[in-house]
Amino acid sequence: MSDTWRFVARPGATDTIYGLAVSPDSQLLATASWDSTVRVLDLEAGRTLQTLRGHEGRVYSVAFHPEGRVLASGGTDAVVRLWDAETGEALWSKSGHSSLIYSVAFQPQGKLLASGSEDGTVAIWTLMGEQVHHIEGHNQYVQGVAFSPDGRLLASGSRDSFLILWDVATGQEVGRVEVIHNGINSVRFTADGQRVLLTNVDGVVGVWDLATGALLQERNEHRYPVWTAVFSPDGRTFATGSADRTIMLWDTITGEQLGRLTGHVGDVYALEFTPDGRYLISGSADRTIRLWGTDPSAADWEARGARWQANAATESAAAAALPAKSTAGASQGGLFGRLFGRRG
Repeated sequence: MSDTWRFVARPGATDTIYGLAVSPDSQLLATASWDSTVRVLDLEAGRTLQTLRGHEGRVYSVAFHPEGRVLASGGTDAVVRLWDAETGEALWSKSGHSSLIYSVAFQPQGKLLASGSEDGTVAIWTLMGEQVHHIEGHNQYVQGVAFSPDGRLLASGSRDSFLILWDVATGQEVGRVEVIHNGINSVRFTADGQRVLLTNVDGVVGVWDLATGALLQERNEHRYPVWTAVFSPDGRTFATGSADRTIMLWDTITGEQLGRLTGHVGDVYALEFTPDGRYLISGSADRTIRLWGTDPSAADWEARGARWQANAATESAAAAALPAKSTAGASQGGLFGRLFGRRG
């Protein structure tokens, strides 16, 4: 399989890429960056459509709403922000944590948003910006949050080495697993909601059974911190990104390593598959975004690569030239009401 995964192209980036998100229709890519911006790119052309400004400090995480048009982001300013990805308009910004936000995630059903913070807390928000739960339970910072596929559970992973499951309706803890190794960097549910994929700073990748708390798989081939992991849309494969500057591909069932992708010259902090399954996208401390795919036609591959490369030279200049977008006076009705069929 490793021979079928090939590098497509890379656009320029203004700084370290910490987070990535792909729209449900596989048309848009959002990036969270050290330079305090969220960018929205056209995945077909590799061209920046919007540069969203408003965060004060690094942006660590970004997520698309399941309906695709709305983006959430969080970073060092401890503010959760919602944006219209199509127009770049700020929808709302809320302070609910006392320290930086490492992770944001939408409920698959699209009704709620979660955030995890350096202050050790987890917050659950409505789409209108109301905080419905402020959850305490970790004693170190929370680096990963993820909703179960049915939206009833929220998982949080922390540097305290605990994975905790929370009842979304009540905000109460319903279970926890202590990971032997040092801390948790990322959390992902399997499609059936029965297992979770965790990564940590010791270079360990593990799959835990939630019903029994048993460790089903454990691999440590990276041997450096593994910052992120993501399942392919069909669930058969997962990818991991590491401080060793590589991406590894794994068989979900057997745990067999399927391949290693090289080319980044900095830590790989972010990975996402496109929902259509055609590409894996990586973001790195080397200030690049890379697209990888499985056995595409030569014509499609070369055409897409050419479009991305053609736009790469102007990316940084175009982003810098865009005016700042202020969050002042952002409406919680209006546009948001049109997007979700509600009035503020």
